[in-house]
Amino acid sequence: MNDFIRGFKRGARQTMYGYWAPAVALWRLLSSTTDDLIRKANQAEK
Repeated sequence: MNDFIRGFKRGARQTMYGYWAPAVALWRLLSSTTDDLIRKANQAEK
């Protein structure tokens, strides 16, 4: 039973990383792209 609990915890932990990693990567891509576009727009106004 203890092995099952340890395995379950390990699997849940790995699944969380696998679940959130693509969402975080997409968020960072959108954030950096938006920042670059805003920075370019501000430079064009000067």
